[in-house]
Amino acid sequence: MSSTDGRISQFSYIKASACFAVVLLHCFNNARVYHADAISAGQTTAAYAACSALMWAVPAFLMVTGALLLDRDRVIPLSKLFGKYFARMLTALVIFTAIFTVIKHDPAAGTGIGQEFIEGLLHNHCMAYLWYLYLMLALYLLMPLFKMLVDRLSDRQLWIAVSIVLVICSVLPLAGYLGIDAALHIPTWLVYGVYLFLGFLLYRQRMDWQIAALFFVLCTAVLPFITVMLAPTDIDPAGLTSYNSPLVVLQSASFFSLMLAIKRPANDIINSIDRCSFGIYLIHMIFVRLTMKEMGFDPFDYGAPGFILAAAVYFAAAFAITFVLKKSRLFSFL
Repeated sequence: MSSTDGRISQFSYIKASACFAVVLLHCFNNARVYHADAISAGQTTAAYAACSALMWAVPAFLMVTGALLLDRDRVIPLSKLFGKYFARMLTALVIFTAIFTVIKHDPAAGTGIGQEFIEGLLHNHCMAYLWYLYLMLALYLLMPLFKMLVDRLSDRQLWIAVSIVLVICSVLPLAGYLGIDAALHIPTWLVYGVYLFLGFLLYRQRMDWQIAALFFVLCTAVLPFITVMLAPTDIDPAGLTSYNSPLVVLQSASFFSLMLAIKRPANDIINSIDRCSFGIYLIHMIFVRLTMKEMGFDPFDYGAPGFILAAAVYFAAAFAITFVLKKSRLFSFL
């Protein structure tokens, strides 16, 4: 089901939903970081729990990317891969590292702004959320290899390969929770590549929407529950709630499959958010930083409605700016 501009409506729904979820996640996470000295242990746990319930958002973007770029009928010349996709991420990384370097620069620290920019760019010392751009640069570098695998393997073989990699990077790391000190160090970052293949495979062989809904609801309830239950203990819940967690993989795959079941064509608003989603992701953090860190705004003072309203305002502001910039053809990489 495509819109008039060739976009797949289900993907537009996925990206619009995931985009708002990312903004909301960043509201909870950054409020926790910026106001760590002013909030209670219970509020800190609540922020962690909320973030764990929203972990599907970034994988959803990766799965859309996989479904689109790994399509066997889609040929991506190296000139386009590096001249368009890779260059877009690199441009965004350089520009927004520069923007946040200026925002964060403290002349009294004695470090030159140029040095801060270089260090921020090379080591992602600038803003943590820009990790996604580094990830995409790596995935685009690997895209020729991924395309070769998709072209040479059948869907069944790809499912087997994905299952094996998930056992390695998602299941085996849980041995630590059983008190097993495994000598093998598992590269959990492999899961980001797996999300690309999951998007490709699930788009071709869709999960029943009722099963998807059940799994999504269960995972979205269990992840915060685990966070809350482990908060008073010395057990780190990260292995159970991070992107390589089996629960997050299942949550993300279920959300993706559930959205694929939507039959209503995306309207103009959803399509516009889709087109502006990358810009929203990049720009909203400027407002988060300025209001929460520099101006002292604390959503915890207003409870859950405060976070939702703040996320809605940041989202709308970033969308409006991105929309105008795209219309004016300024910052075309957005």
